[in-house]
Amino acid sequence: MLINFTISNFLSFNEKQTFSMQANKTRKYNKRIYTKPKLKITKCNAIYGANGTGKSNLIQAFQFIQNIVTNEFPLGFSQKYFRQNKESIFQPSEFEVEYLYENQIYKYSFSLHLNSGTILKETLSTLTSNFTEKILYSRDTQEKRFNIGSYFKSKECIGRLETYGADSLDNDEILFLNIINSNKLSLYKQYPELTILRNAYRWFDKMNISFPDGVLTGYPYLSDSNLDEITKLLNALGTGIQKSSIVEVPIDAVKAKIPEKLLSDIRTNLEKSNVKAKKNDNYIKPVIIARAYKEFYTFEIDFENNITVTTIEFGHENDTFFSLKEESDGTVRLLDLIEILLSNSENQVFFVDEMDRCLHPALTNKLIELFLSKAEQKNTQLIITCHESRLLASELLRNDEVTFIVKDMAGQSIINPLEKYQLRADKKIYAALFDGTLDGIPQFDNSVLSTL
Repeated sequence: MLINFTISNFLSFNEKQTFSMQANKTRKYNKRIYTKPKLKITKCNAIYGANGTGKSNLIQAFQFIQNIVTNEFPLGFSQKYFRQNKESIFQPSEFEVEYLYENQIYKYSFSLHLNSGTILKETLSTLTSNFTEKILYSRDTQEKRFNIGSYFKSKECIGRLETYGADSLDNDEILFLNIINSNKLSLYKQYPELTILRNAYRWFDKMNISFPDGVLTGYPYLSDSNLDEITKLLNALGTGIQKSSIVEVPIDAVKAKIPEKLLSDIRTNLEKSNVKAKKNDNYIKPVIIARAYKEFYTFEIDFENNITVTTIEFGHENDTFFSLKEESDGTVRLLDLIEILLSNSENQVFFVDEMDRCLHPALTNKLIELFLSKAEQKNTQLIITCHESRLLASELLRNDEVTFIVKDMAGQSIINPLEKYQLRADKKIYAALFDGTLDGIPQFDNSVLSTL
């Protein structure tokens, strides 16, 4: 679970800004607050702000750290520094994440020069519940230093870690947390003490991030086994869908819609997975899901390497079935988001940019309401950006579950938690949004508009 995220010199964020999921002392809806001694974490946060203030940039920052921790520098990284200041190209960009995973609090920070793609410093620590820090390792690629903290006790374990750390100093394009988790399964089996590094990495790997033109993780929940439950949920949410069916698609029809290289890659990966699957006592058919806007295919390979392709169709009134492409944008958007309600995983964080896109306001509110109900039993978080002000009017959210992002005169994004505005106890958030007390709506120049 995310606790705090601090960022500087990235996109519209210039000076250090902190986004926090720490809860305040209010007792409202306290059943959905994660609580342990000296630590309380909210499980939902709605980020508001006028267009162009930097809401999506914050979600992009989370996507950036996921990419660089689990993979590599993402496409276009060299231009992601704060470009409104000419000096920023020479300044480091800094990221710091405090998070909870498997009952352990971690603090992970790194700095880098985006324009050159150079990682400068990196530190991973554990934190006690009162945030006392214990360093696991620190790395400085410029000074060629790699230090191991006092957490590790085994001399053999420390020796292996020192070897990997020293080697990493010659590669300033990859984070050490990435290096120590790439094809190192045998290392963790041999040295269980290093598992703490594995867990620190897994939190980033499990982040689910969705932008308006994308999906969370590609419909992993769609299968014959839970299709009835999904259909009932879609129907209960007012989509008009009464039936759902998984249907086989001729491979020739798929070839006309998916690039040849992608099809070839899918086949190759399925066959590789099948080789591994056949070695297990309980054979499970490997599956790959290909998802584009209003297109959805499941590729499955059997023991004899035969590949079948299926998709989903939805039945409405009079038993008329429609493909995903024929469904409304709102229904497709709902399918993109339904994993938030269906996922049973613990330690999951969902980031959704423009949650309310294509959705009726009542449906947006209902999705949030259902998630918050689920959050009373699951340690999962939902962080969204949206413009749906009626969510504030419904008073579903606590004050510490609402954040505003504004831009100052220098063009830099400023993160303001709702509590910073110190609203009176009798002041409604929805009213404050429109009377100028809060910064969540655009400011219009009526004198100019009246002349146009």
